[in-house]
Amino acid sequence: MVLPFIIGALGLAVGAIAGAFTTHAVGEKDRQAAKYHRKIANELSEKYAALEQRYYELADKSQKQIQDLIRQKALDEVEKDCLRLALRLQQHLILLMADIDREPSIPALQSFREAVDVTNEVLCEVNEELILISSYYYARNKVLAIQQQQLVNSQNQQFISSRFDINSRRRFNGK
Repeated sequence: MVLPFIIGALGLAVGAIAGAFTTHAVGEKDRQAAKYHRKIANELSEKYAALEQRYYELADKSQKQIQDLIRQKALDEVEKDCLRLALRLQQHLILLMADIDREPSIPALQSFREAVDVTNEVLCEVNEELILISSYYYARNKVLAIQQQQLVNSQNQQFISSRFDINSRRRFNGK
């Protein structure tokens, strides 16, 4: 009678010990798993932080590149506008040259020279070839302008003289 009780107690003791070992083993296994998961979580957090930092660095770099491209685009537009302006100025200079060739005058030649200088400043800013007008063009048209002015002056003088002669004859003839 005591023997079944001892065997039962012994079985109970062995079961308890086995349970304790199993629980200890499972607990140890859980602790090892938890430790491993914490290690993985920490590594992932570090990798995430590194990736996040890299993302912000790339975003900043990208923003800087975007700003540089916008600035370059604006500069390109300004240069294009300057080239358009220079082209229009050149066209107006050609028209002005034709006008000067038809009716040369000293003020027109001076204005033309100033216009060429201003146009050349614009062309210089955009690194384009300058407009070169030969000194012969200025000299030839200056001579023509002086001759034309002398012709106008002599015609005015003749007109005044003829008016004076007409008035003198009327007085002299009594009319």
